[in-house]
Amino acid sequence: MEALTKDAKRWDDTASMLQTAKGDCADMTLRAQDFSFMGGDVHKQYEQVRSFMEDYLRDGERETSGAADALRKVHNTYQGSDDDAKSRLKSAWEWQ
Repeated sequence: MEALTKDAKRWDDTASMLQTAKGDCADMTLRAQDFSFMGGDVHKQYEQVRSFMEDYLRDGERETSGAADALRKVHNTYQGSDDDAKSRLKSAWEWQ
């Protein structure tokens, strides 16, 4: 059970790192004139790569956050099952 909690935190930390990287990537936009005389074509290629990376990081954040949520759900399911089993065993041994 503890391993599920630790793994969920690890995935949350990864999602947080990816969220920060995505924000940094979003801030890396440049104007065509920032590329000096090379201008338009290089700017278009740069923006395609930057946009791809931003989307990639966004997807990674979503997936790692989803992994953490899934691990917490498994933890809660097992915890509930354990509690139910304890209750059933306890009631089986109690005299009415």
